[in-house]
Amino acid sequence: MKTSIVIATYNKLEYTQLCIESIRKFTSQHDYEIIVVDNHSTDDTVAWLSVQSDIKAIFNEENLGFPKACNQGIEISTGDNILLLNNDTIVTENWLTNLLTCLYSSEEVGAVGSVTNSCSYGQSIQVPYQSIEEMYQFAAQFNQSSNPELWEERLKLVGYCMLMKKQVLDEVGLLDERFTPGNYEDDDLSLRIKLAGYKLYLCKDTFIHHFGSVSFRKDAEAYNKLLRTNQDKFLEKWGFDPERAIIYNGLVKQIEAAPNDSIHILEIGSGCGGTLLYIKNQFPRAEVYGVEPNTFAAKVAGKVTSHIYLSLDEVLDLHKEGFFDIIITGNLWGLNKKSVENIKLLQKLLNDNGQLIVMAPNLLHYRNIKKMITGSIAPSELQNWKLSDIEVTFKAADLLELEITGLVEDVFPQDREFLQRLAEMAGLNSTQPYEIHNYLVKARKSNKNQSVKSLINNLLLQNEVQSSVNKLAKIDAEAILNVIEDAGHAQEVELLNYIAVQFIEHRKPDLALPFLSRAFELDAGHDPTLFNLGLAMYTQGHDQLALDWLSLISNRDDKLEYWVKQIEAGLYAKSYEKHKLKFLLRRLENDVEGEASLAELLRMLGNGEVTIEEISQIVENDMVEKSQLLTQLAVSCYEHELQDMVFPFFEKALEFDSDNQDALFHLSFILYKFGEFDSARLYLDRVFIKNNEIDDLKQKLGLSDLIIVNHLVKMNQSLDL
Repeated sequence: MKTSIVIATYNKLEYTQLCIESIRKFTSQHDYEIIVVDNHSTDDTVAWLSVQSDIKAIFNEENLGFPKACNQGIEISTGDNILLLNNDTIVTENWLTNLLTCLYSSEEVGAVGSVTNSCSYGQSIQVPYQSIEEMYQFAAQFNQSSNPELWEERLKLVGYCMLMKKQVLDEVGLLDERFTPGNYEDDDLSLRIKLAGYKLYLCKDTFIHHFGSVSFRKDAEAYNKLLRTNQDKFLEKWGFDPERAIIYNGLVKQIEAAPNDSIHILEIGSGCGGTLLYIKNQFPRAEVYGVEPNTFAAKVAGKVTSHIYLSLDEVLDLHKEGFFDIIITGNLWGLNKKSVENIKLLQKLLNDNGQLIVMAPNLLHYRNIKKMITGSIAPSELQNWKLSDIEVTFKAADLLELEITGLVEDVFPQDREFLQRLAEMAGLNSTQPYEIHNYLVKARKSNKNQSVKSLINNLLLQNEVQSSVNKLAKIDAEAILNVIEDAGHAQEVELLNYIAVQFIEHRKPDLALPFLSRAFELDAGHDPTLFNLGLAMYTQGHDQLALDWLSLISNRDDKLEYWVKQIEAGLYAKSYEKHKLKFLLRRLENDVEGEASLAELLRMLGNGEVTIEEISQIVENDMVEKSQLLTQLAVSCYEHELQDMVFPFFEKALEFDSDNQDALFHLSFILYKFGEFDSARLYLDRVFIKNNEIDDLKQKLGLSDLIIVNHLVKMNQSLDL
């Protein structure tokens, strides 16, 4: 059996030499021929090929593109198999042996391909090597023997290394030259092989090295334009976008099922069935179903499973509620009334505890915001999802245990500044909310009562406590209370307290209150309930309420009395600090030991023992010279290098008296020291009293008694006071 290895070249002789030398080294055990079609290289490729005795060469007088060159090579081939191989590859030990083993494992197999280090469509793997020699060692270990368990059926194979039976190629035809100079010709050929009834396999037991897009990547802009052009050609030929062959392997990895489970899985928007095929590889006993409205893509998906429908309504007509174990979709419908109804329909199709896994595009992704600003956003994109939309919609559809993960894509360097501005305008410390391209959403349709019972049992048995508490936290408290009441538990009050304590211990004391309130309603004299109510109040900082509940406990022991005294001491300390602050401010206002009072106030501010807001509140409620006192604090903060507090105190001072001359002068002086000359002039202009200090500052700022109106108009009161 002979294999014809067809290689198209255009310059890059060093890659071609590495490729052909590796073929000679690692393919000697096979009957093969090397056919090289050169597309008018301008380096030394032609001269080198001309003296290679074991190579059939065709030298084109112009660059005819990859598809045409491959077809020329196929037309002069004499092999039983055709292997299309990029010249920027290096083949490895056992490479062709393993590929041929898979290709001839069944008459159904039409073409096979290898994995590599650099490739699209999930054909690449992580590699550890740093040199060609290390790569050979890695590949020798990787390719040790052919392993059918590592053959994965695929919708398409990337053409950098694609081995086909010649009879299959004769049946489906050569590469379609409309895709010249290259890209999507391998998608097209794979599709034709698939539609002819043959299977394509990715051999995950075979590795070769691929440098990756050597010829095309020199001009990224032209390359992207070519992709779009050939994508349009594919759409025109087949009636669907080639992206409908996409595999949502990330969604499949979220499926919570054992590999050998007999389950029913439905994919909404299954395209050509790439994800369905991937599911069948991962879950061999699963029955897969798909909804795909594009009739052309649905026809291809029909080669994967006979259960392909053009609409969700067809699924509802043919399958009863609760039929599916898993429903997935890689692109959730846009947010509108119809989509909300459809999500409710999906919930009905799921069986109890069935799983819904979806990807929802983020409306607030920074590229969408850019389009909004420029007015170029599509109406469909405006129906993308916000995080709050997902939470509300799924809850309304009675889907529980909601887990939402933001998926972030790489950000172009030129977009970083735009992202930072977005975050600043929103008052956020992170740009991540705008980097999220899609939300991965997982939810379950649960028998609520059964789910709640199961979670409570987990708590009682101390199984998966943290997870169970988190899941109970997502369920409405009233629903949990109803389950407990319906169960007629003989020790209902004790059970309510137990659940409440779990929430308190896991730092969710606010969630404990509904259960403690119900327990109190059932037995107002139950000491543990009163104690736990006190504990819940205390952990939330409500010390007085905690004491009020604890005071109702009838059976008081030394431990309880000690705890009460501790809370009372804390309350006294808080009260003392509040009265101490008022005392210091009053002494400062009346200049009674003012320096000592001011020093203590500044110490407390510097240590974070007291806040500007707390001081301002006491000044507002209890002081007479409000504006003057705050001005004094602002100036003192400046003098003691508490810079962050200077302007907030001035702001408060001017709120109480916008014409406070001391405040205006000192604010202007400090702004002048900070180099904010325009703002300093603005405030100094409002000072109408005269003294040497003021006159001196006016001179420094270039102000006279006559204010130039135009100058004032140009002033921008940008100081955020």
